[in-house]
Amino acid sequence: MKDLILVTAYCPDEVRENTLRNCINSLFKFSHKYDIMIVSHTVIPTDIQKKVNYCFYDSKNEILTDWDLLNQPWFNPNNDRRIQSSFLSKKNTHLAIWRMMILGFSLSKNMGYNKVHHIEYDCKITNSIEFDENSILLDNYDSVIYIDNNDENVDEILLGSFQSYFISRLSKFLINLDEEKIKKMIRVSSSKSPELMLQNILEEGGKVFRKNRNVLEKNGNYFGIIDGQVSSKFIPWAVPFYDRLEDTIGFVVWNTKNENGVRHTIIINNEKVVQIQETLLEHWRMVNLGKFNDITHILVIENDEIRDKFLLTTEEEKELFKLSSFRHKEPFNI
Repeated sequence: MKDLILVTAYCPDEVRENTLRNCINSLFKFSHKYDIMIVSHTVIPTDIQKKVNYCFYDSKNEILTDWDLLNQPWFNPNNDRRIQSSFLSKKNTHLAIWRMMILGFSLSKNMGYNKVHHIEYDCKITNSIEFDENSILLDNYDSVIYIDNNDENVDEILLGSFQSYFISRLSKFLINLDEEKIKKMIRVSSSKSPELMLQNILEEGGKVFRKNRNVLEKNGNYFGIIDGQVSSKFIPWAVPFYDRLEDTIGFVVWNTKNENGVRHTIIINNEKVVQIQETLLEHWRMVNLGKFNDITHILVIENDEIRDKFLLTTEEEKELFKLSSFRHKEPFNI
């Protein structure tokens, strides 16, 4: 039986729909040795469906908004104490992502597939070397993952764009869809990172072969074409945080997006103005805004547009702020 390539997708606009179309067109030339399945939270056009073996549309695309279910990306300035914040986005699509993966895994298992290669739709595949190599590795390993550690300020982590699995040896958590278990896992996770949670599930329950993420694109393949912040006019990292060591509020800017640089103005308690120098692309800076108990209002302005506002007037608001965006007391190790 052929291996299966599972493509998970969410394509609500023409740009992302065409990205999926290009992905499937690039995979189609390998259809003589790989079957293809799409699992999507948006309806897939007929011309794309005709080039795959299976197409599954899941209309449930639940967005999580509870504070303890929001993603908390992290950043390690100077490889020192990690900053973790859910203020980059006020919503979380990770339950929807877990649904697509688990539905794809369970369907492929029930259809008799042994080896499944999961990729996200925003990629272009010009050769099948990685799929071929991983298929051989799965004779001796339960999964093959790629580790992304290109930035010294961010901890190494599983790359979400591509993994390979021997399906019959997967954890039941990844086969039987249980949304309450998924939410519980997110709530108790210190990182809120779906990549790290998936990595932990795989490494705790099976034999994992690790590859460096850099090998993926050595042979002309491309992954992560669509920016996760594609619909946002602001850079992801420009957030206030509570410093658990200093009992202060800081503000961190990490410009990974704006080629023209970004400027920030912070207005504290409707009176104190903090001007932050322009932060160039691929640069970061951090400033101290003051003692935590002295601050009741924070207004964040990015390139002359209001980005966000925060109220710290009640005990509930203060505790929620501390839990949602903070810097650890000590250096963090996975």
